[in-house]
Amino acid sequence: MAASDKVHVIEKLITDDPGIPRQNPTASYWQHIPHPLAETQSPDMPAEADIAVIGSGITGASVTKTLLDADPSLRVVVFEARTLCSGATGRNGGQLATNAGEAYAERKAKFGSEQAGKIANFTFRTCDRVRQVVQEYAAEESEYRDVVKVRAYLDDESFAALKDSVEQMERDHPSLRGIYEVIDADAVEKQHGVHGAKGGVTLTAGVLWPYRVVTSVFAGLLSKYSRQLSIETKTPVTSVTHDGDAYLLHTPRGTTRAKKVIHCTNGHVGHLVPNIRGVIYPLRGTMTVQDLGPNVPNRGREKSFAFHYVPQYDKESETLADGLWYLTQNAKTGYFFFGGDKGTMEQTLNADDSVLTDVSRDHLQDVLPRFFGYQDTKLDSMKSAWSGIMGFTHDEIPLVGKLPMSATGRAGDGEFIAAGFNGYGMPYAWLAGEQLAKLVVGKGFAEWFPECFQLSESRLSPSAVAEVASYYASLQSK
Repeated sequence: MAASDKVHVIEKLITDDPGIPRQNPTASYWQHIPHPLAETQSPDMPAEADIAVIGSGITGASVTKTLLDADPSLRVVVFEARTLCSGATGRNGGQLATNAGEAYAERKAKFGSEQAGKIANFTFRTCDRVRQVVQEYAAEESEYRDVVKVRAYLDDESFAALKDSVEQMERDHPSLRGIYEVIDADAVEKQHGVHGAKGGVTLTAGVLWPYRVVTSVFAGLLSKYSRQLSIETKTPVTSVTHDGDAYLLHTPRGTTRAKKVIHCTNGHVGHLVPNIRGVIYPLRGTMTVQDLGPNVPNRGREKSFAFHYVPQYDKESETLADGLWYLTQNAKTGYFFFGGDKGTMEQTLNADDSVLTDVSRDHLQDVLPRFFGYQDTKLDSMKSAWSGIMGFTHDEIPLVGKLPMSATGRAGDGEFIAAGFNGYGMPYAWLAGEQLAKLVVGKGFAEWFPECFQLSESRLSPSAVAEVASYYASLQSK
């Protein structure tokens, strides 16, 4: 296929309507014991609301909590297409870990050293805030634990880029020195058991059961604000219109009028905000839970892992392995929670989490034991496997702020968005949601909030689509 044809195919994939979340998603292990509020609904659809929040993941929880804490008189309705917290937050890798060091150099090149430093500090601040939320709402059930995060780099090119990025960050921002410890291949294997790496870094991080945290937050909010808050699960918002005075949120159960609307649907946001498609686009990832057997040690209380490599495109199968695998181990069961992405462009740039591809599942099952040199393992390690939809942006940073009519395609100036976390929702989404909610109630963004995250007409430029398409087409040409 010619390069121009590849670009055209990808442009179509990223600008297609992602639709509402599919009603028969693959079963996420995180949700195998549903929360008592999983299918909560009001007996009758609320006819009116001050603010409608669409999406019940970590961003929706943060937005809702911040709104009600700021003004307990607000009438807030949370809409969820499926069960509570059934989207990306209920399907992720369970890691609370920043990507500040490895991403710094690229962000400095795009946004300058000041903004790159603000982004780095924002991720550390968000991780600290999530720890506070965990302690307040789900200290025991979340199974939270502080760990050493080991980022192993599997090729010289990736390791060299990582070292350069960390060096730039520490040179530009002395307050960020000492967070990352760069280690060589020998230390990665002898100290952390990872085979085949060229080197790596370690840093402090956390692991947790995200679904339990977010559902516990919503339970706490319903208890505290029972008269102000409604949560309407299994109630997809199929369309939004504006009648000149308010927004009308249309669902299969009826219509709700709201003064303001906040979109927290990440990879699905393009369904209700049509002119943002391609600026934010869906990407399907795969997660597994694997039991390698009794001969494999359990280090889940001490460590979590990530394995980085240059993205690899296989021309024969036309599949792309995207450059990252991520891993935690459950401290109680010893099960490995292992994720990563491999698939064709059509399989990857996709908003359908009712599908789990064999190529991605088998790839994750095959590669996991190799990292640790495990040989005496179960022949069939798979306990569970599922897919999930992430939201990616053309400039690889979140999109937070008030939506212009040029994005929504409808009248009214009361729509807002926090989305596009690029596979790193845990160290970005909570504070992004808090800051957006404060903007909604008139308080504005904090001075430490990165200006480059904020929505602007320049970030909505049509050139964003061509930028994304060219990037993926270039990976296929390597």
